[in-house]
Amino acid sequence: MKPSSKPSAPVVIVRPRLQLGENAAIGPGKIELLRNIGEHLSISAAAKAMGLTYKRAWLLVDTLNQGLGQPVVEAMKGGRGGGGARLTEYGSQLVHCYDALEARIEKAAVKELAAIQNLMK
Repeated sequence: MKPSSKPSAPVVIVRPRLQLGENAAIGPGKIELLRNIGEHLSISAAAKAMGLTYKRAWLLVDTLNQGLGQPVVEAMKGGRGGGGARLTEYGSQLVHCYDALEARIEKAAVKELAAIQNLMK
């Protein structure tokens, strides 16, 4: 007979969504896409890693590039292995600032997050 164990409560984390002006918003999904583009140097590979279609990933990137007034992702010229994409300096800074904001919110809200987690037990 298996010993009974009470399932542990899910971990509670903060994942902010930011409205950046009238035409752009960014949250955990777009940040993950930008991270993957930075890692894979390809929108297609980033999309595949996330289970997105290329078209969906490209539309998300294009929405950010257009909505923020400057690109967060830029195309790289093709060569023997073909082209690709990379984060611009602005895109890298956006990811960095989002990560810092997320960490700061979590640190400031430790008490409240613990209380919410206790409610879920």
